[in-house]
Amino acid sequence: MIIVAVRALILYTFLLISMRIMGKGELGELQPFDLVVSLMLAELAVIPLGDLGEPLFHGFIAIATIMFLQCLISYITLKNNGARKIISGVPSIIFDHGRFNVKEMKKLRINVNDVLGQIRLKGYCNIEDIDYLIMETNGEMSIIAPDDPPGTKCKRLPVATILDGKVMYNNFKKYNVSYSDFEKELKKKKTNPKDILYGFVDEDDNFIFYVR
Repeated sequence: MIIVAVRALILYTFLLISMRIMGKGELGELQPFDLVVSLMLAELAVIPLGDLGEPLFHGFIAIATIMFLQCLISYITLKNNGARKIISGVPSIIFDHGRFNVKEMKKLRINVNDVLGQIRLKGYCNIEDIDYLIMETNGEMSIIAPDDPPGTKCKRLPVATILDGKVMYNNFKKYNVSYSDFEKELKKKKTNPKDILYGFVDEDDNFIFYVR
């Protein structure tokens, strides 16, 4: 009994340290990959507890390996937008100014009742009261609605032009954003894309840049 309690305490401490090392994202809303990692860590921790003949060191090695891989993949997704899309996915616009995106709804396997339920949970009783309903990469739905004064509409979602120092070339064609205007704005602000953490075009076609 005492041996089991001691082993549980040691594994709990090691798991807690591992989760803290992997970052606060692990403790909040989980991405699909993060959820898999968390489930694997829990399973690996149970093995030394269920079999007292199994050395604790084996559990430590397995957990440390998963922790290393998670940190490595988190670093890769931080630096590589393509890898980020593959591993974490991209947000999906479900509702856009009075139109349901049926194609995305079918891909995500959600129906109108699911959408209406999410709207009610967010405090809206009428879908006409919102501009956008977006399925985030962690499975949560977020809403963009008119602000004060009443009647103000979000004409278009911000279009990312730079993420972590990398120019999002595909977005210029996809959202009909002028690349020449983008270059002019960079020259005007005397900055380089590598020095910009996040850049975007707002609904009024203004280029906004956040320097590192």
